[in-house]
Amino acid sequence: MRRLPIFLLLDVSESMAGDGLRQLQQGIERLVAGLRRDPHALESVFLSAIAFAGRARTLAPLTELASFYPPRLPLGSGTSLGAGMGHLMDEIDRNVVGSTPERKGDWRPVVYLMTDGKPTDDIDAAVARWQAQYAARVTLVAIAIGAHASTSALLRFTENVLALDATTEQDFKRFVDWVTMSVVAQSRAVSDTSGGRVSLAKLDNDIMAKIGDMAQATTVDEDLVVVTGRCQNLRLPYLMKYEKVRHGLDEQALNMRVDLYHLRGVFALEADYDELSDPRAIARTVNTDALIGSPGCPHCGNPIAFAMCSCGALMCIKGDGPATCPTCHNPCNFVGGDGPGFDVARARG
Repeated sequence: MRRLPIFLLLDVSESMAGDGLRQLQQGIERLVAGLRRDPHALESVFLSAIAFAGRARTLAPLTELASFYPPRLPLGSGTSLGAGMGHLMDEIDRNVVGSTPERKGDWRPVVYLMTDGKPTDDIDAAVARWQAQYAARVTLVAIAIGAHASTSALLRFTENVLALDATTEQDFKRFVDWVTMSVVAQSRAVSDTSGGRVSLAKLDNDIMAKIGDMAQATTVDEDLVVVTGRCQNLRLPYLMKYEKVRHGLDEQALNMRVDLYHLRGVFALEADYDELSDPRAIARTVNTDALIGSPGCPHCGNPIAFAMCSCGALMCIKGDGPATCPTCHNPCNFVGGDGPGFDVARARG
């Protein structure tokens, strides 16, 4: 049986924490349920899910649609698009059956890449490898989620770059339905793919648009500040996400740069956070004076989640007094006050 391989390459970086990751999780479940209602898809579609943050990992290998179970999406530090694409290419090499003079292999694979951020690694090698070995035989559809995704990086891999502006849960469901209809269309048209173009459903212009502009990628996402801490009691990680404040100051006229970030949420992480996080150290910091809002710990409920040990790690505390750092395990003593701000290491986002 000739298979139609569909790969989902999913950004699970810190910027996806909260509603983004929850909607993506529910979206995969909705996608699978929708595909199973179509007999053409049931007969030909094989699904795989790959997650990438600072590193990449296969969450579900290429599996026939009827047996595919949506995996739990983890979270990690960084948005290593190059590593994610490299892992995808390795998976294609291992699992997609090529055609030979003696037999026909799998149908042309289709990849749906979804990301809401900017690459935090060097993507040059991955771009060169993709364009040389895969672009002509694999269809890549890249979806830039939200206003902060780097469309320029995605355009280096494929011309099929779509911007998604899903402001509500219903919008995201409409997007998932579009992916479902596109996969169904592809499953019905697999006998005529010689032109190399994917059969996409008609775009929902209210929430999606094809992209053709360019922008520069950076090693951190400048529109977000993400800092991570660890629960003093449970020793599990959590992250605090801040988004840049759009203000009316004329920074050029003032000859200054004013960057302020407002708290968007604090999110409990699981122990597997480190497995997908970028292990490279990052020297970028942010001063606490630029961060508006300080949350409590999402794990144990301590009222202060933004306390710094002398080792530089953030932790949660009840208030003034002694504590034990869950990162370096050394004793600390905290005294309240309204002193000047201090620099904290920021994650890659």
